[in-house]
Amino acid sequence: MKKNSFIFTLAALAACIAVARAQNYTTPFAPLNLLPERVYDLIVGESSGEQAYYHVMELAPYEMNRTADEYRGELHETKYVSARLREYGLPHAEVERIGRSSTWDGVSASLWETGPRTAKIADYADLAATLAQGSASASVEAQLAWIGRGTAREIAEAGVRGKIAVTEAAGARVQTDLIEAGAVGIISFYSPRPLVDPLQVPNAAIRAGTPLFCFNLPPRDGHVLRDRLLAGEAITVRARVETTEVEVDNQIPTCLIPGTDPEAGEIIITAHLFEGYVKLGANDNNSGAAAILDMARTLNRLISTGAIPAPRRGIRFLWIPEISGTAAWAGRHPDAVARALCCLNLDMVGLWLSRSESLFCLQRTTMGNPHYVNDVAESFFHYVGATNKQFLATGAGRPEALKPVFSATGSHDPFYYAISAHYGSSDHEVFNDFGVGLPSLMLITWPDNYYHTSGDRPSILDPTQLRRATVIAASAAYLVASAGENEALAIAADVAANAARRIALARQRAATDISGAAADRLQDVFKRAVFDLDACAIHERATLASTLELAAGGTALKKYVDTQSADITNTHRLAVKSLEDLARARGEALRTPVRPLALTADEQAAAKIYPKATALASETGSGALRTIPGETFVRHGIAPPAFGRGAAPAAASGAPAGVTVVNGAEIARLAASGRNSILDIKKMLDAQFPNAESLADVTRYLEMLRDAKFVTF
Repeated sequence: MKKNSFIFTLAALAACIAVARAQNYTTPFAPLNLLPERVYDLIVGESSGEQAYYHVMELAPYEMNRTADEYRGELHETKYVSARLREYGLPHAEVERIGRSSTWDGVSASLWETGPRTAKIADYADLAATLAQGSASASVEAQLAWIGRGTAREIAEAGVRGKIAVTEAAGARVQTDLIEAGAVGIISFYSPRPLVDPLQVPNAAIRAGTPLFCFNLPPRDGHVLRDRLLAGEAITVRARVETTEVEVDNQIPTCLIPGTDPEAGEIIITAHLFEGYVKLGANDNNSGAAAILDMARTLNRLISTGAIPAPRRGIRFLWIPEISGTAAWAGRHPDAVARALCCLNLDMVGLWLSRSESLFCLQRTTMGNPHYVNDVAESFFHYVGATNKQFLATGAGRPEALKPVFSATGSHDPFYYAISAHYGSSDHEVFNDFGVGLPSLMLITWPDNYYHTSGDRPSILDPTQLRRATVIAASAAYLVASAGENEALAIAADVAANAARRIALARQRAATDISGAAADRLQDVFKRAVFDLDACAIHERATLASTLELAAGGTALKKYVDTQSADITNTHRLAVKSLEDLARARGEALRTPVRPLALTADEQAAAKIYPKATALASETGSGALRTIPGETFVRHGIAPPAFGRGAAPAAASGAPAGVTVVNGAEIARLAASGRNSILDIKKMLDAQFPNAESLADVTRYLEMLRDAKFVTF
């Protein structure tokens, strides 16, 4: 190579490297750190994926059978977390005991083949998941009967009376039919993911209080048993099962890092420490419990040593029994819930993402709980994602991340993540509840190939991912806890920028729908598209307005929020104009005139009615909708939900079933603030759920809530 050519090549390479670094900051979702860099760097430096991983190893190294003494005193997890809180010097650390609950518990179980061979098939002491929760005590010797998938025909043809049924179906699915057919037990080798892991045993349950027991085998072993039975072999087994019901305290380790201003409120951080009392999962959810334990240690150490300023608001940590414990705590502490600004719930946050083909997901609140905490958390997801990419760093000559968040024994993977819509089924839903109204989001690694199976062990976790979960949650919580007017302005600016982006995405989706609409559907598609944009704009203005709580009385923030809200309105107006132009053009191409949008008489009436939650809703608290008698639903032509008080008697009385309202919880949330008309509620419902209730059914449901004295019009 000639010298001049070599110099030119070096110059070109240097330019490419510089461009690569610059592009990392100019592509969408470029690094935006709402915290001072030094504060963020200290949080990263103090956090430890290893320590979080060690917590999981101590909490759930494998599925252990709890002793009777443990149920009578402090549970293993309670002892461990409370000991660490004391060791770390966390202020206001305590274990709250709120009520008691009853739980099924396995004591011992074994399954032996007694003929034609002598061999142990399964043992509860070897693998707790092998005995289905809800199993009855038994001591029987019986012949096996193959029932395939457990259809009624297969059960009838197998002749299971006095026998133990072997099936590839889940035990719970065939339980009722097998009881009626006279079977004495079940052996199931159902697996939710047999192609991922043929050794997985689901943490499954059958209905308690019946005479049946159920052993769960991994598919590998179940197939052997199946093939022997299909070959005509007569197999006899002896099953010995001892189970019991135990009472246990709802134990909630908790601590509070106090804020400097007691009147400024709190941020709540949750992770369920108990997924019931029988299942002990590493990712579900000892990973979340471990992550917030290291988060509490990290923030407390930095604050107590003066490395970072003490926040204005308190940061409260809760390690809880899933959902039931959260509801019990919220009911015990309504004042603390009322003081809180928001909640971050960490549920299953530790998977080794690249090995599990998974993502770290931020699951936002619904439109019924608009709040800036979604954008705050999202900003740190993007920041960690952008600064943990590998690219050629100037002068380094090797792949290197800008601000690496790795662990010594963890992956060096890029950060695989997704910003997702709301999903419930965890503790944040207690706070998002209509009767509570505390905006709460969830962080979760999903999908999870080991979810609710015996494969949920520490080996599937990644210390790097645990550290990233800790850093993101700690950064978001500390920012909100520390925010004054200046920080609130930065958060509001981020919300406003994201609002423009989200409206643009909604416009893009709507344009695609209009462009593909057939002639006979064009008018309806156009109207739905505009309504979806309306919903987006309403939600974005409400999200922006939520930042005002960070600096009550701040004139600069109020003025800025007002101007940006007006900009959202203008952006929405221009987007609607664009859709109108597109719809007309599409109509001309299809030779189908598109009429200007007009509200129906029902829509005009709905646009004038603004529901609002009454004081009774917050006084009732979490689960308020569950207290509505079934007769109240029936009176308004609505099918009583399974959880409604008095629902079963109402249904049994021969009353008409009525319409089914699937999204009642969100309808109630959207009505709580009093800012949304019934038509607005319908629009926002449609924007979130593809097959939402009709306007008539939304109105009917709100009238039912008014009858129950939970809303006024």
